[in-house]
Amino acid sequence: MAMSIPFDTLDYAKKLEDAGLPAAQAAAQSKVLADVLSKAVAFPGDLVSLERSLSAKIESTELKLENKLAVIAGDISLSRWMTTTLIAINVAILVKLFVQAP
Repeated sequence: MAMSIPFDTLDYAKKLEDAGLPAAQAAAQSKVLADVLSKAVAFPGDLVSLERSLSAKIESTELKLENKLAVIAGDISLSRWMTTTLIAINVAILVKLFVQAP
């Protein structure tokens, strides 16, 4: 979504020539600078858009994590209930065995 900065390569090359650079070198530098500026610029709107996108992804990830944690909490609760029930059954069997022992 990067936009290019308006850059007058001819004017820039002329200024370099006026400063004493050979015409070929001034033209090459102006072309390189124009290429760099057209590819490596982020405007405030780009940053706002990126921030919104990242915020939405973070929020989505947080919701997924909360859902998974709720499922895990339910599984832990069920496991705790099942373990308690099994312990109670085993204790009842042991008590019955000791009470019936001759």
